Formats: sequence, structure tokens, C-alpha cells
Amino acid sequence: MTIRRNERTRKAHTLAAKQYIPATIRKLRREMKLTQAQLGKSLVTPVDQATISNWESGKTELTACQLLDIMMLFGQPNFLSFIEQYSPVEERRSA
Repeated sequence: MTIRRNERTRKAHTLAAKQYIPATIRKLRREMKLTQAQLGKSLVTPVDQATISNWESGKTELTACQLLDIMMLFGQPNFLSFIEQYSPVEERRSA
């Protein structure tokens, strides 16, 4: 994995991830036919339904450990590769 030193690129990826991660959590949770409460109870460190709702709406951000736990639960343990499947619009134009 290459460390990206370009601040503009890093910022674009970070902002994209802030939108993509909540939507991905919601999508994968629904595919697994889990309620927000069920997902919250399934985590290594359980959280309540409101916390899952806040994550999915983007109101609050997950810790790295929480994100790793969720991605492993969904069968996606390498969440960085999973997130990199989404490229910001700015990069797609230059490609």
C-alpha cells in the first residue's frame, strides 16, 4: 500500500469515506436483514440502536476498532481495500 502524501487527494478520500462508510454500513446491515438494534448487540463492544442510527446518518463517527468490528462482521475484514473501491469524483476526472 502506498502512502498518499498529496493533501488534496487525502482530503478527497477522507471526505468521500465520511459519506461512503455510513451508507455502506446501512446497505450491508440491510443485506444481512439485521435491525439497527441487532447489529448493535452483535458488536464486540455492544452499542444501542441509537448509536447505529447515528453512524448510518453520519451524525457521529465510528472509531477504527468499531469500523473494523463491523467490517469483519459483514465479511469484509480489509476495510481499507473495501473503501478504496470508491474513488472521489475529482480523481475519476483525472484518470
